[in-house]
Amino acid sequence: MKLAIVGTGFIGCSFARTAADHGLFAEVVGLDKHRARARKALDLGLVDAAVDRVPDDAAAVLLAPPSDQVASWVCDLADHPGVVFDVASVKQPIVKAVRHRLKSLPPRYVPSHPVCGSERSGPEEAEIDLFHDQTVILTPEPETDASATGVVQVMWRAVGAHVRTMTVEEHDRILAVTSHLPHLLSFAYMNGVEPSMLSLAGGGFRDFTRIAASSPTLWEQIFRLNKAPLMAALKACRHEIRELETAIRRDDTEAVRTLLESAANRRREFDGA
Repeated sequence: MKLAIVGTGFIGCSFARTAADHGLFAEVVGLDKHRARARKALDLGLVDAAVDRVPDDAAAVLLAPPSDQVASWVCDLADHPGVVFDVASVKQPIVKAVRHRLKSLPPRYVPSHPVCGSERSGPEEAEIDLFHDQTVILTPEPETDASATGVVQVMWRAVGAHVRTMTVEEHDRILAVTSHLPHLLSFAYMNGVEPSMLSLAGGGFRDFTRIAASSPTLWEQIFRLNKAPLMAALKACRHEIRELETAIRRDDTEAVRTLLESAANRRREFDGA
């Protein structure tokens, strides 16, 4: 089988590298509006060919361009015979945009999202084990063909991922809390840090701010696309901050300790999971 990858960046090339390692496809081709990036992927051996269009004989098409370009690609590939799946971290706006243009989702399009990534970017950063033991969320809609969903599940499991299924609404609400809000907070925090302070920053600073080095273009798109769920998550976070702020201001030692213990226990639950 042939795999076509649209968007030869970190995620797309990580999938290409892992798929090749597992022998999932006989050929992998890549295309990118930034042709230099596609050529880089070719030079690194991550794809077998850099192409200008999705081949008609591709059995599967992975859409890994910026999130605000996914809907357009889904529409353009509506009649493609292969299975089409994406890696966008926002789902509902893409589905709405495709339905607005086509009135219905193409049956062989399976919305998906690997819940893993990095602040790094580009084909040279591709990781062979990026998806191992990570979660991939599928959000098939009523129009989605069950056999296409099955094929995408098999591909993600073949690269080591655990697959979960949920609605687009649930996906965007949860990811606003677990991914998009942390990035927003990290970006905002870094804007308040004076350069002269950086020499005194330690491990806590590095852990909290690592994701602030992520692509501003990528995250502006995600914030814009998932605005409503993100604003709801930010409102809830403001409430938690105010509650802790009030307890500290009042020197309410017991309340502060209770809030910190609650947070610490939830973090330990994550580690245990």
